[in-house]
Amino acid sequence: MSSDTVLATVDTRPYFERVLRHALKEGLVDAARLDAIRREGAKGIVQLATYFGTPNLRPSLEAARTRLVTLAGLALEAESGGSLDAAARLLRDKTLLALSKAGADRLRKLHTLPTERLLADPDIFRESEKEFLDTYTSDKPITYAHYLVERAAREKNQLYIDMTCWLAGKFGADRDDVLEWHVFCESVINSALLILYTERKPEGLFSVERFMKLHEAARKKRSAGFPKLDEWLEEAPLPVRNLMARECERFTAEVLPVIRDISATEIYRNQDRFSGLFFFDTSSVSEITHHDKARAEEWQRITGGQGDHTDVQCGVLLMVASGLEPAKILRKKDATQIRKNFQESGFDDKAVAHFIENVVPFEYQADVKRMWEDDLGPEARVQFEGNDTALIENYLQDTCRANWKKKSS
Repeated sequence: MSSDTVLATVDTRPYFERVLRHALKEGLVDAARLDAIRREGAKGIVQLATYFGTPNLRPSLEAARTRLVTLAGLALEAESGGSLDAAARLLRDKTLLALSKAGADRLRKLHTLPTERLLADPDIFRESEKEFLDTYTSDKPITYAHYLVERAAREKNQLYIDMTCWLAGKFGADRDDVLEWHVFCESVINSALLILYTERKPEGLFSVERFMKLHEAARKKRSAGFPKLDEWLEEAPLPVRNLMARECERFTAEVLPVIRDISATEIYRNQDRFSGLFFFDTSSVSEITHHDKARAEEWQRITGGQGDHTDVQCGVLLMVASGLEPAKILRKKDATQIRKNFQESGFDDKAVAHFIENVVPFEYQADVKRMWEDDLGPEARVQFEGNDTALIENYLQDTCRANWKKKSS
């Protein structure tokens, strides 16, 4: 690194080289100090080449020079605030090895910060420190501007993790346990806010069964606010208070509309669409298994193992809509009762919706609901408004799994 080469360097070069050029121009670094920088640089290049590879190969030495310039430049710009005068004085007063170490220490500290808002052991998904330093000193030499952006993002991730642990702690969860959940912060925050939105005396995070009730309560509530959270936040650190305020706004604007538009069953079962929206206690896994098993057994009993047949589904829905006990086969007396009940009070759409959500297996729910709302329900209403018994019975015989023969017209 000769002085002629340095003086020919333009401002688009790395920050370290711009500082050195400025220092020489302004007389802040004299010939003796420049010789010392050369010696320090040679020593630092060998040390870095040894750490990352081998000092006997030219590519390793060239990469090490890039590493040294990157690390020293990072330290100079950070400590000087971007002032060339201040940076030049630092270069005069500090050794190149000290500056390189200061830059590496900054990157090491950056490496310890989380890259995701994930509740987990931070070392599980983090690349090794050596790989991290290798990337940001040679493969993609980091600038101070890039460093600031990356640090701000990672510090925000850390704040989210700390806030989520604080919030979960209010529900009785220990931080070490929280960091073993392996879920993103937003899912825990959403879950906690759902509870705080609907309950004044929250009692722990929810399971699937409890989620069904919270979901229903949130649908009915129209007033805004999280009164218990407001009490908790009075003693919380300012960064937590500010971040929670933003999360409450996000919950109200983005999560509540989902709750009001989508059934609880679809939210917790349709993971392709709603993955990570809420966090359930691990015990809820067994609850889901138990719930699905009970649902499957009930559907099997009602449909006689023929629940994937449309004619069986139609008969079951019409019986439920008319207040009858659903069964696989529609008997003639059932048809008579369906017509009578419809003429007295119409179809019970709420009963059908409840049946679909709580008895029909999840894989059929969307299709069965669509069939009732768009086809079967409207068509059956038109048919039952007539007075021709034979036509109504023939319609039911064509539509459902019936046990009587169709009358010829």
